[in-house]
Amino acid sequence: MSATSRFVLALALAWPAAAAAAPNQLTAGQTFTNTEPSPQFTLETFLAAVARENVPLAAKRLDIDVADAQISIAKIFPDPLVTAGLLQYDVTKQGNPTATILQLAVPVQIGGQRGARVAVAEAGTQVARADFEDALRNLRADAADAFVDALYARLLRARKQRTLASLTKLVVVNEERLRAGDVGEATVIQSRVEANRFRAGELEAEGLVRIRDAALRGFLGRTSITEEQAPFLLEGDLEKAAQRQFSAVDLAPKALQIRPDLRRAKQRKAQADWALVLANRNRVLDVTVGATWQHNFAVHSGTAPFPASDFVGGTVTVPIPFSRLQRGEVSAASASAQQAAWTVEGAEIGAVTELRQAVAAHDAAAARVRLFTGGVLADADKVLEKTLFNYQRGGATLVEVLVAQRTVDEVYIDFYDALAAAGHAAVAVERASGTQSPPF
Repeated sequence: MSATSRFVLALALAWPAAAAAAPNQLTAGQTFTNTEPSPQFTLETFLAAVARENVPLAAKRLDIDVADAQISIAKIFPDPLVTAGLLQYDVTKQGNPTATILQLAVPVQIGGQRGARVAVAEAGTQVARADFEDALRNLRADAADAFVDALYARLLRARKQRTLASLTKLVVVNEERLRAGDVGEATVIQSRVEANRFRAGELEAEGLVRIRDAALRGFLGRTSITEEQAPFLLEGDLEKAAQRQFSAVDLAPKALQIRPDLRRAKQRKAQADWALVLANRNRVLDVTVGATWQHNFAVHSGTAPFPASDFVGGTVTVPIPFSRLQRGEVSAASASAQQAAWTVEGAEIGAVTELRQAVAAHDAAAARVRLFTGGVLADADKVLEKTLFNYQRGGATLVEVLVAQRTVDEVYIDFYDALAAAGHAAVAVERASGTQSPPF
């Protein structure tokens, strides 16, 4: 190899060895021509935007208003009844008086049904609030998972772009060496094929970034889909997720207290208990208290005239309780209360199991990340660097260079997979523990 060719080769190949290690912390968008500014998000600001703008969550929030309205409905007293009309009229014309009547009947619930109804409705409001908080918990976790996927896509794209740039320079160098007579045409063609192969991978990675951005926009409001926007600029370091430490022993007691789905299950049990109380109180007989005023008009004809007169009276109406022979309402309410109690216990067991699994998955993913950062990445970079050094001096073939490059890419992609797994596992721990702190 001539001295000139060696100088060109050394200058061109120095870059990929120096840039082999892709940074894990990203502030990246994509090449995009748009006059609109690119939205910038950290995980924390993105989750805040999701909680503020997500349309299904806004709809879910209205369930609380509906439940609050049920309390007002439960407080309503039975409506009194007013009866007015003609009580009697002598159609035989025998001299009997014509009488009118005005009656007021007031239903009275003496078994405490109203208080039980209000308690059921108030427990329903607490269920709706816990249900909304649980929807927010899961939405935040889903959005965080989408954010992790978007960061992973950007890491992958950056790696593909670096490798493509390195191979493109290698093609240029080999073309110069071909003109200088140092290599054959097959070497140039092989390097060009490899560069085009990575160009296809770079295009695929670019598409993946767009797909992940579309997924992120789906968590935001309608403005995110009404017009074409510039790609997101995301800031996040997935390695921080791997560096976090979680203890299932410490998190489990807190999760049992603060997880909204568990509080929802407990509130449903309270609601079912009050429903059982209401079913028993509904078996108490309701009475209706009535007051009557009757006016008889004067009769001046006939052998026995009647003067005008007014009468007042009172009534108490009690139903005959044949319906109380059936205990279906009480039996159903009792079964629902027992079912709600078992549901609470099952939900607690499931929550602790979910938390333990999430912590175990995070520990495994974090161990994988430490393996890569502890020497695997550095060794892969050294192999590529030394292979390029030997290639400059004619001690290595193009095939060896390409194999080393592929090895480095595979190692870094495996590393990014481990980072993404750690990010998802950290999100899963936060979801299972019920906390709302960003996982990285």
